[in-house]
Amino acid sequence: MQVTDDEFIGSMQKFGRRLDWNLLKTFHDIVQANGITAAANVGWRKQSTISLALKRLESILDSRLCQRGRAGFELTDEGRILYEYVRNVYVNIDEIPTALENLNELISGQLKVAIISNLYGSEIDRLFTNCADLYRDVVLDVDVQPWASISNSIVNNDYDIGITPILYRHNDLRYDFLMKEFHGIYCGAQHPLFGESPGIAALSDEAFVLTGSDEPDSLTSFRLRHRLGHKVTARTPNLEEARRLAVAGVGICILPEQLVASDVASGSLWPLMERSEEMCCDIYAVTNIHAPKRLAREAFVALVAEINSPEN
Repeated sequence: MQVTDDEFIGSMQKFGRRLDWNLLKTFHDIVQANGITAAANVGWRKQSTISLALKRLESILDSRLCQRGRAGFELTDEGRILYEYVRNVYVNIDEIPTALENLNELISGQLKVAIISNLYGSEIDRLFTNCADLYRDVVLDVDVQPWASISNSIVNNDYDIGITPILYRHNDLRYDFLMKEFHGIYCGAQHPLFGESPGIAALSDEAFVLTGSDEPDSLTSFRLRHRLGHKVTARTPNLEEARRLAVAGVGICILPEQLVASDVASGSLWPLMERSEEMCCDIYAVTNIHAPKRLAREAFVALVAEINSPEN
């Protein structure tokens, strides 16, 4: 009777469900030891247990796998065919540790990263350095984007990774915490408030340099709550330009601490208030949980987790 393709596939699926892979291991041990008795001695198992396992395997396959008698142990044709398959399985299993050790060499390709502008911090530096050191065949394609558009870009799979503060969590995205970014309010050396700490209430009527679309929502809320920016004298989405305008005395400005650290040290800028948790942004590595799996992206996310592990 001719067997149809569907019947053949069905029989193979049924075979796979019935088969106990421990029986294959026992069969492999028998062949390697050249007999049931020898396999029992090597594996410290009862001969009856091994013999029963072989009979069960033969029953599942409906085939005699070996001859046992005065002539010694010998595989049947069916047994030789099965052993070749089982031996290949064990060869592949033995290669798993080596394959895992060499995994870094298998990771390659372009990794597209969207990041907010002028993001400073040792975490960011270590993240990119570690990626470059460990995955030399991965090309980092880093593009600066406004924070508000990065999440949508990740949802649309325009980028593999987004590094950004967030307004709300999207169900389709994964968020791995990376670092905290602290901001402050600064004025230039020629500003009347330079060298003073007037308090937040005294700053509401000061000329202000807005950073527009590059201002994280948490800072916008803080600024509006304290009526900062009530009098706008300049506006730019570029933080470097905002820093330059503040140094030039055009107005006070909210800027990242790390961005202006050298300006504060040189006396070009002055912090008008002490560090505040209210002016802190959590920065995340954002990925799309539904995006096709890519080793490079998974490796990058793993590096983020390493940076924030207790050991580091």
